[in-house]
Amino acid sequence: MSTPVLKDRFTGVVRDLSTDGRGVVQAPDGQVVFVAGVWQGEEVEIERSRRGKSASAELISLLQPSEARRTPECGYHREGSCGGCPWMFVDYPTQLKQKQARLEKVLERINSNAASCSMLGASHALAYRNRAQFKSNGVKLGYVAQGSHEIVDVTYCPVLNEVNQLHLEVLRRSLPNSDWRTSKNRQWTTIDIDDERGTPLVNQRQAFRQGNSEQNEQLRAWLRIRLAHLSRPDAVFELFCGSGNLTEVIAEQVDVPIIAIEGDETCLEALSARNLSKVQPVRINLFSQHSIVDNMPESRPGIGVVLDPPRDGLKEREALKPWFTRAQWVVYVSCDLATWERDAAFLQSCGLDLDEASGLDMFPQTPHIETLSVFTRRG
Repeated sequence: MSTPVLKDRFTGVVRDLSTDGRGVVQAPDGQVVFVAGVWQGEEVEIERSRRGKSASAELISLLQPSEARRTPECGYHREGSCGGCPWMFVDYPTQLKQKQARLEKVLERINSNAASCSMLGASHALAYRNRAQFKSNGVKLGYVAQGSHEIVDVTYCPVLNEVNQLHLEVLRRSLPNSDWRTSKNRQWTTIDIDDERGTPLVNQRQAFRQGNSEQNEQLRAWLRIRLAHLSRPDAVFELFCGSGNLTEVIAEQVDVPIIAIEGDETCLEALSARNLSKVQPVRINLFSQHSIVDNMPESRPGIGVVLDPPRDGLKEREALKPWFTRAQWVVYVSCDLATWERDAAFLQSCGLDLDEASGLDMFPQTPHIETLSVFTRRG
């Protein structure tokens, strides 16, 4: 017999925002619940649904809305519908302030004396996405609804750039499409679009690429300036080099060998196609301790390290410790603030001090923060 769902309503003030962008509200009995579609400081009425010890909550009404509220640019933006842009109901300057505040809290927790903490905002908060993934069941085509497995059938998406909006329009002309129907072995068809590729990829994984071209150029410019001011290493180890987005910048700025390490063969093929003469591509799965121990080039004193890992960050950091304990400096670009905080503490334990940490807003309208940081050898 399943545990019954108990529902109740209460009012409260949103005291904070969670890492996924939901509001944090305390119930009268002390339980903390997370609510989508609310902002810090707002007074709200919410409905709580409890099953055993777990609870979910949804907004019923706004009693005291934030002055930063605005009408979302997207008609699909509402709770229970498309969850791709959870902060679209808040003006962009306020989004940036919240992101900077989150980064500053993390810096306080790791006892950082970093010289700066800025947030590199986007000049275009809409129409910026250079790639996207849709889902289709042969009848609908769009994104997955917030907190469910339902497809939200979208005809327009305001964060797609102009080229990708045209891709969406062309794809919709193919509906209904029997080739995209669900099956026993497939919940839906995935369709990946990219403004640099004319043909969408159907049920194929596309190589990683930063989703915002304009902000990626900000990232590359930031790295270019930082490398120009760091001490000359004997070699640069680039971990999680991908297809060479940052490798290209490193090769422009340093006149020493670059060992570019990546586990994905497709990415390494794309890196090799860039024909960077100083770069030695090496295939190593940096999420596998055995792969690291068996295949990593020998660590040496006086190296520089650049890394831009996926969300899991330095999952096998202990296996990589010899390279960090000998590094003159480390430039760490992170797409997950929680794993960056963990890894920053690890790098500090390797004798490195955090000199700088800045945020970059790769995805406006979302809680996502890209953290750009520089660590240098202590003493």
